[in-house]
Amino acid sequence: MIFNIKDANKTSQEGFTAYVYNSKDDYPTLNTVYVDCFKGHEKVYVKTSHRVYFVIEGEGIFNINGKESSVKEKDVIVIEPMMEYFYQGKMKLFEVNYPATGEEDEVRAE
Repeated sequence: MIFNIKDANKTSQEGFTAYVYNSKDDYPTLNTVYVDCFKGHEKVYVKTSHRVYFVIEGEGIFNINGKESSVKEKDVIVIEPMMEYFYQGKMKLFEVNYPATGEEDEVRAE
């Protein structure tokens, strides 16, 4: 399958803009997202999926289950199901979720 950014679903939140290439309904095995992070992402966890980030450009901080790590271009970050995490910085990220996630799968953590 080939997914093109011109067909992606653009969504924006306070600290980033995301382009969701494919939904859980389109391709349940996995979904992919391009993230333009200009501030950060709130603390969340994903119920049953693994989430992998590739840092295309920039640098920032990922905090996973309370452990903070600096990240930069070409780093890969793997988030396992139920791990609370957030990130901050100015980065362009490529995200892969497997199996694919939907809005009901990501939970805001306190």
